[in-house]
Amino acid sequence: MTTLLCLPGKDLDKIHVPPHTLSIGVDSGADNALDYGIECSMIVGDLDSVNRTRHINAEFIELPSQEKNDLEKALDFCLDRGWTDIMIIGMRGGRPDMEMANIAAVMAADVSLQIQMLHPGMLALRVNSLNPLDMIAPIGTQVSIFTNTLTVVQTSGLEWDIDGVLEPGSRGVSNLTKEANFTIEGESNILVFIGNNQPSNGIQDA
Repeated sequence: MTTLLCLPGKDLDKIHVPPHTLSIGVDSGADNALDYGIECSMIVGDLDSVNRTRHINAEFIELPSQEKNDLEKALDFCLDRGWTDIMIIGMRGGRPDMEMANIAAVMAADVSLQIQMLHPGMLALRVNSLNPLDMIAPIGTQVSIFTNTLTVVQTSGLEWDIDGVLEPGSRGVSNLTKEANFTIEGESNILVFIGNNQPSNGIQDA
């Protein structure tokens, strides 16, 4: 089961959204999704900005905690229900601090969640020891790896493979694939950004 979380970011018309089982609007992300033809069957969050009158068939589930942002609460909501295969759209295009908060929410989410974020021209995946990456893409595809904590990373099939400790910083940015099949594994949560939008993916569905 693949769950699509819809955030209030921009450029959804430039993203190809793969087939999914359930669409969940994250507060006003439901309005944003509807503008691009995606009807959410559930809407979650503190529900202070969504236009309820536009979603007469949706189930509204208020998650009122102010200790977490709406994406973090939505990820917890999915985890509680065993919906571990997550796609996210609308991550970008809003306030910079909110974009950073959303990235932080993805990095802090439970390691069992398999998370991918769809951006125009780029796919981002949250990778860890439970969810390693084994992907097929054209040789020369751009790959960037980010971590927010000291962690061990192992890669294969990249121009500059990593086999050891990766620290927060720019070391993992703007790598390239040198083989059609490449792999990436992190001891803890890392973010992997892959160019050319959505190449064929072995372990995680793209």
